[in-house]
Amino acid sequence: MSTESTESTEKPISLEPALHAFIKSTTMDEGLQILKKYPELLSDDADILFSTIIINARKQGHETTAKALDERRDFIRSVREEFEANVEKAAKAAISDPN
Repeated sequence: MSTESTESTEKPISLEPALHAFIKSTTMDEGLQILKKYPELLSDDADILFSTIIINARKQGHETTAKALDERRDFIRSVREEFEANVEKAAKAAISDPN
């Protein structure tokens, strides 16, 4: 009972340093390097945490910040989609040519 609650609480907390490093990146290349260093930023938990940060920015009246964060979250989502597509292609290739 409490273990399940604790696990879901701990995951976003451990993602915060990586997410803040990504948010502070100033170029796409730097952002990609951070995603390589912290692949957990491609997870659903990271997306939820990022969404929470964006919602909080909007609630505090920081719409410009929220829009900038939206763009960064969209970048992570596009990297994630491309990664998943490449994994699927590689799996299909491995299945069709087992050698």
